[in-house]
Amino acid sequence: MTRHGAHPRQSRADTKWHFAPLRDDEIVVRDGMRVTCLDRTVYDVIRTESLEAAVACFDAALRLVAWDADANEYDYPAAEEFRAQVRHRVLSHAGARGIIQARFVTAFADGRAQLPGESVSRLWMMQLDLMPPHLQYRIELGDGRYAMLDFAWPELGLWGEFDGEVKYSDARIVGERDRDGILADQRERENRIREVTGWQCHRWGFEKMQTFDAFVAFLRSIRVYPALRRAER
Repeated sequence: MTRHGAHPRQSRADTKWHFAPLRDDEIVVRDGMRVTCLDRTVYDVIRTESLEAAVACFDAALRLVAWDADANEYDYPAAEEFRAQVRHRVLSHAGARGIIQARFVTAFADGRAQLPGESVSRLWMMQLDLMPPHLQYRIELGDGRYAMLDFAWPELGLWGEFDGEVKYSDARIVGERDRDGILADQRERENRIREVTGWQCHRWGFEKMQTFDAFVAFLRSIRVYPALRRAER
């Protein structure tokens, strides 16, 4: 919670108070609640939270303003316009808490990430000096069908999919299918992509990302880590 005033309130287990000046145009109403506007919210989060949370937050905000779900297309001008709004805040507060992290996240964020796990995966890949993946890479499957790959390395014939639990629980994605039906559709899609591309697929979820070292161990186990090292290439 953010408020301004001379008498701070005590933070509790479920509420942490921040005290900062807020302009009238930085306050909006959503679902009957007064909240900070999107660019101010992102600016505050990317300075004060962990690097992983900061990247996931900015990615999600960019996706909110720039991803066309119906067309499966990314509006780059809209994304860059929003990024510029946050960048202006960052550049205007050179000495603010967490501003160095905020500069990095502002440049690194990408709204093509669909889930927080994709955001964190991309961040950790960068920290491991891996080749940057193509995000939401479109593969034409024929008959007007296509697939969007979470991560793709066409040069190496590899692609990766982050399997968040939302893919099995969100009614907007699941529809009337049960988990077995979802997995069957997933296997059919994966086989079709292989037929078209000849590429190898690797999947992971948060169970492979409990820690940074666990993610490294997973990448080594599937022999992706050495293959993607930019320095070694």
